[in-house]
Amino acid sequence: MNTDIRSYVNNLFHNYESTPELEDFKEEIILNLQDRIDDLQKKGHSTEDAFTNAVSELGNITEIADDISKEKRKELIGKMYVDTTPKLRTGYAIAYTLAAGVLLFGLITSMITFFATNNLFYAISTILPFIVPAGAALVYLGLTTETSRKHPMHRGRALIYAIALGSILFGSTISTSQYFMENSDPVAVIGILIPFVLPALLAICFLILTEKKRLKPWVMEEEAQLAEYYSNTYQTPEQATKRGMLSGALWVGSIGVFIIIWMLTGIQYAWIVFIFAVVIEILIEFSMHSSKKRPTKS
Repeated sequence: MNTDIRSYVNNLFHNYESTPELEDFKEEIILNLQDRIDDLQKKGHSTEDAFTNAVSELGNITEIADDISKEKRKELIGKMYVDTTPKLRTGYAIAYTLAAGVLLFGLITSMITFFATNNLFYAISTILPFIVPAGAALVYLGLTTETSRKHPMHRGRALIYAIALGSILFGSTISTSQYFMENSDPVAVIGILIPFVLPALLAICFLILTEKKRLKPWVMEEEAQLAEYYSNTYQTPEQATKRGMLSGALWVGSIGVFIIIWMLTGIQYAWIVFIFAVVIEILIEFSMHSSKKRPTKS
């Protein structure tokens, strides 16, 4: 009979997170059920009737389990908020330092080359063997390092990201250096991007689209609260859709204006477009909050 009682109680709480508090609670229920069944059997009840009556007398005990589970989750989330920054392993610290050192060495060497030759082609060509491996290494290390908000990415997936970024850096650097070369051919400059940058961008897009969430529980809890806040702000799907369309139209238009101004006057003026875009984005957000209906006084 004790086995049947234990199976019944375990099945009753099979959807709950196992915690020491819950396990103690279950053991207490099992003991109380067994004592009550023994009492009923001494009064002449059959085993089946005694079990049924004892269970019916328990009431809705899952409410207590709900409270225990909620308190445990709050406790765990609280601990995560208190200590959310994991320690960096020594090997990773050394790798970060070496990658940053290689990148800094390449930048300094490139600057020296530029001031010695006054030629951007030589300066950019000098940084190429340093920026590609250092950039790829920093991406790999960053994705496979546990942070306060995210779990580390799978190493194989992070390696693809690193290789893709290395390819983009290689193609972009070669293309840029060719642009500053004497008698450069614009077609050749753009053509260099096709075998290196385009496949890498497609690979990164695929990885982003198939990415699984690596957020930690407390971050997911925070996002849920943020989603609830936005659901209260944008009370209807139409409002949320309107907000997204306005933002999308703003940035697509800004990029178009940026390109046009760049072609007509140069990049020194074109970047100002994005300052206005950010200001308009803030105004759109403000207007959406202001249009939220307030309860009317009766």
